[in-house]
Amino acid sequence: MKRILCAAVAMSAIAGAAQAQDSESIAINAEVGSKCGVYGNTLTVTLPQDLTDANAMIRNGVTGEIATALNGARLIAFCNDIGNTVQVERAVLSNTDSSVTDNGGLASAGFAHYVRYELDMSLNNAFLDSTTTAGASAADRFGGHNSLSSSATWLQFAQASGGAAVPSSNAANQKFAASGWASLTDRRLAAGNYVGSVRVTVTPGA
Repeated sequence: MKRILCAAVAMSAIAGAAQAQDSESIAINAEVGSKCGVYGNTLTVTLPQDLTDANAMIRNGVTGEIATALNGARLIAFCNDIGNTVQVERAVLSNTDSSVTDNGGLASAGFAHYVRYELDMSLNNAFLDSTTTAGASAADRFGGHNSLSSSATWLQFAQASGGAAVPSSNAANQKFAASGWASLTDRRLAAGNYVGSVRVTVTPGA
């Protein structure tokens, strides 16, 4: 048994010597997985002034002010593969004061206590998604430049078509719902603190 093993080793050494050359290259295989991410410079923004005018009616330009505040957060997102999905959702502004109780979508005395608004979201002038429709939008690679200082890398928000802020009600009170909000343009807003949010979800391609 030992003699057979030694013969095999000797033959292998001879074969290797016959194939020797001055240089050789070795292939290296590696992989980068499908990844998406989203992160921000700050996760809380405050609007600069009262939502309403002297008559407690919603002011023009509130949605634009929301978009400007969100843009100031310098939110960054990326997906490094094709076949990704991107979704932006907004929770309506809602009066959080304990003195406000919902009565069929309105506060006492017929005041509104929700504010609906709609936003479009883009990156470096490429449209990604809108809060006006439920569900996510398809997107190929985006966000390849990693720079906190370049506005071209930040998600940009703007008022969507028909997305002006308006007092609203919704029987289900599902604050992230894309539709189903009644526009109560003849309602004043109840006093109090209003809180809302925007949620961005990025999902890598399979």
